[in-house]
Amino acid sequence: MKLVTQDYGCGTSSSILDYGVSDVVLVSETNFEHVFEVEDDLLFIGHDFLFFLWDNEEKLKRWHSRKGKWEHWVWCFERIDAIVPAWQQKSHYSLNLVGSFCNRILVCDEDDCDKYGFDWLPQWASVKFYDRRAEKPITSDVLFSGQAGKPEYKIRTDLLNMFTQDAEIANELRISNISRDMGWDSYVGNFLDHARVLNPVGILKGLNTRAYETIYSGRLLLQQTVGNYRRHEKLLDGVSNVLFFENFSDLKSMIIKSRDYAVSEGSFDDHSLFSRMRSIGVEIK
Repeated sequence: MKLVTQDYGCGTSSSILDYGVSDVVLVSETNFEHVFEVEDDLLFIGHDFLFFLWDNEEKLKRWHSRKGKWEHWVWCFERIDAIVPAWQQKSHYSLNLVGSFCNRILVCDEDDCDKYGFDWLPQWASVKFYDRRAEKPITSDVLFSGQAGKPEYKIRTDLLNMFTQDAEIANELRISNISRDMGWDSYVGNFLDHARVLNPVGILKGLNTRAYETIYSGRLLLQQTVGNYRRHEKLLDGVSNVLFFENFSDLKSMIIKSRDYAVSEGSFDDHSLFSRMRSIGVEIK
């Protein structure tokens, strides 16, 4: 099976491409015709991320012509019921089209699993964070590096504001960016400079790539949850460098108690790209 993805130079695409595997088909909105000719099963990485592959009747006919000969799966790594109404409309429309030719739909969001009954496939991260895990952090400060400040990130933004306004711990927070404005190598290096990483809830009810970047590198993951994360908590049971919290009071207590955190070996084998693929019956090379 081949993995079909775009190259964004970071995040989900880098979590595949940095492994150097050959079972990958790269596409973009201006370069995708070759994907229809691939003589292999395909796993599409993103139901709306790759919407341009099935956004008209002609493309759908080409996918339907392959159906029966080749398997087509899609992994919804973004939440199906998106927070922003326009995103949700596109998400559902794209998924409806995909359902006409895909044999299997996988999701990583906890609510999506419960509501739609699709198979669960949790995220993973770039192997770079495990390969560089021996690099010692230069500060014990808590890093936030991600998106914030927009309406869809209200929970995240509120938590960051409470952190910065608390006199007892405010000086331990380092916000390196609140938008996607760092190059990939700069992001990785800055990330590894910190011993503790704060991962507030964003637009996904699940763990994103940033969570697994932290797990791989042995840094301490301070992971916020909203509601039930039973699949993720079971998956990470026994992983020593993960602390789940729901509210600011719990987070503050964890920050104070973890000031002397020593970087661990990191957990990789059970949470790598290869292990994720094996969990759904796929071997890649």
